[in-house]
Amino acid sequence: MDNELFSKSFWTAARRRQAYQVVVALVPLLIGAGFLTPDFAQMILNAIAAVLGVSAGTLALSNLTPDNVYKLAIEVPEDEDGEAGE
Repeated sequence: MDNELFSKSFWTAARRRQAYQVVVALVPLLIGAGFLTPDFAQMILNAIAAVLGVSAGTLALSNLTPDNVYKLAIEVPEDEDGEAGE
């Protein structure tokens, strides 16, 4: 059984942003309902941001190809005038 949640193609930048937005929206509600204290909520948000941040770097590294590296590191972008930058 394939679990789409754990595939690389599922956790795009847009989905990671949506997941963080849901958590950020839920935390004040949980504080207001008395389930969380503000200090514990801050720890939860920091942990979620760390997990999503590490996953972004991991996904970026896992999707590198020689063509991407060449475009990022070797090609020199052109200025608006059409001249190569320094």
